[in-house]
Amino acid sequence: MLRVARQAGYEFLHRVILAPVHEGRLRDVDWPLGLRPLVTVGLVGYVVAALLVLFSGPLREWVPLAAQSGTVLLTLPRALVWIVLALTALSTSLAASGALHARAWLRWVMTGFVVAIMLFISVPDQEDIPVARILTIVACIGLVVFVALRGGRGYRWWDFVVIVVLVWGPLIVTAAVLTSVNRAAGFDFVPLLLSLTLSTLGQLAVPAGLAAGAAVASVTVSSALWAAKVVRGVIGSTAVYIVLGLVAVWRTVDVVLGAGALFADAEAVRPLLGSALLLGLIAGAWVVLARLRPGRGEPTAQGMTDHIDALALVVAAFTTTTIFATPLIVLAQVALGYGAPAEVPTFLVWVAGAVTDTIPLFIVRGVGALVLIALAVVQARRGRRTLPELMAAVGIAGALISAAALFRFPLLWGGDALAILGAVLALGVLVVSLVRRALTPARATSVLIALLMSALFAYRDIVTDPIAFLLGFAGGAVVLFGFVWSFLTGYKAANEDSRAYPRPARVQLVLANAVFGITVLAFLALARDPDAAVSLGDLAEFGGQAYGDPLVASGLLLALWAAVRGRELDDVPEEPEGEGVTATLAESEDGSRDAHAVG
Repeated sequence: MLRVARQAGYEFLHRVILAPVHEGRLRDVDWPLGLRPLVTVGLVGYVVAALLVLFSGPLREWVPLAAQSGTVLLTLPRALVWIVLALTALSTSLAASGALHARAWLRWVMTGFVVAIMLFISVPDQEDIPVARILTIVACIGLVVFVALRGGRGYRWWDFVVIVVLVWGPLIVTAAVLTSVNRAAGFDFVPLLLSLTLSTLGQLAVPAGLAAGAAVASVTVSSALWAAKVVRGVIGSTAVYIVLGLVAVWRTVDVVLGAGALFADAEAVRPLLGSALLLGLIAGAWVVLARLRPGRGEPTAQGMTDHIDALALVVAAFTTTTIFATPLIVLAQVALGYGAPAEVPTFLVWVAGAVTDTIPLFIVRGVGALVLIALAVVQARRGRRTLPELMAAVGIAGALISAAALFRFPLLWGGDALAILGAVLALGVLVVSLVRRALTPARATSVLIALLMSALFAYRDIVTDPIAFLLGFAGGAVVLFGFVWSFLTGYKAANEDSRAYPRPARVQLVLANAVFGITVLAFLALARDPDAAVSLGDLAEFGGQAYGDPLVASGLLLALWAAVRGRELDDVPEEPEGEGVTATLAESEDGSRDAHAVG
């Protein structure tokens, strides 16, 4: 018995955690000379930032705070300010170095943005002889010349070293000049410099924050799937019936209590109706995709959990208008600080504000949802499975959310209501099967998966509550979990290679994205003002609704459909390698398979 329990526990751990990490983590695949130490530096920076987030509460108590009267943005542990600044500079250097050998458009866009950031940081130097500004301008010219000379010529380890010198040198000089000038007045300018920088650039972490919301749903679906399959495969069919009976009683009680709370308020019924609408639209879209797809084939729940991280980050990057607005704000600050006509920064700020307003934002998200549905149709016509179904589900959810924001569409689902509806449907299938005496082990396993999925989703906060207790705010726990899970499992494309986006460029770009995102979270956690730059916690909650809920709805539909047909969920061959999000993007442009890393 102990051996069986140990085997079941290992199999579950392997399927839910170890296998996704093995497939999705960065791997040393023919890395050139010098890339390993660079990756080590990036990993150390990531771990340091994660520890700053995790222990931000105690650190604020142990380390003296740097604060200025009348503001909360500067209540940062003074000794840690330089660490956060260094992590910001590290992510910037990784991004510039990674883009150096990618496609020309990405190389020069990234170079231009890095130059704008460097000039932006030097703006506060208003001395008669602006040493920091002069050095920054020289460094920017040097960076542009270096990119022109080395761009697209193959990876060399010293490329990163040169870029670090060009980026870090002006930053250190600027901080030193501003500190020496303001120290006489008793003003500590370095925390303010950090606050100004990340309050502006923090908007670039919005796509990662949105995508982080899907991590809990991904673990929920995978855990439910493999818990039931391991029980049947390792312990036996009898155990499936026993566990199914216990879970059915548990979910029946939950449904009765939850339904009572829902129907007690007429307004609370809307999320339940919205959940039914979401499931119905997704099911209808899948029927259409199945008819369009040549040949036979069925989507798999595990395949969807494998794709969701990359898909969520790609969709978030292309439908988040702050990605466009942030460079405009940086340029406006640079133009204002360097004496451009007042009309220039005024116009840039106006454009940035216009594109980030609620209506344009959700118009972009609505259009992105329709494009995603159209891409699902294209992929289905090409014989793909699993990814088209997931794209359709995310697209439908995005369209409903945009309709609710733009047109006050009343039937928007809720997470708890979706869990209750999934449990009701699964219990209905169970009752019908018992009445018809058709509860085979395969059908029982699929019903158990659906019930477990609804239960784990209903109690999803259990995953992040321990982290939230340590951090002191719940939103940061969801983001930290999502960031770490995505970093461990979602960067498979960085292990691939292409002429347009060589492997060293991919590795550096994903490291830059990961380090920057968690650095912004560290800043927010240490400042204890989650709204200082961008509320990543609120974004993760929205991302959970936009990307996580469609995944759970898809998993429920797959489990219920398998149960109706008397089959075990995912009792089909795995989708061939390369049929994922990255391969889909590659069809439009060679090498853009790592678009989620660039985002």
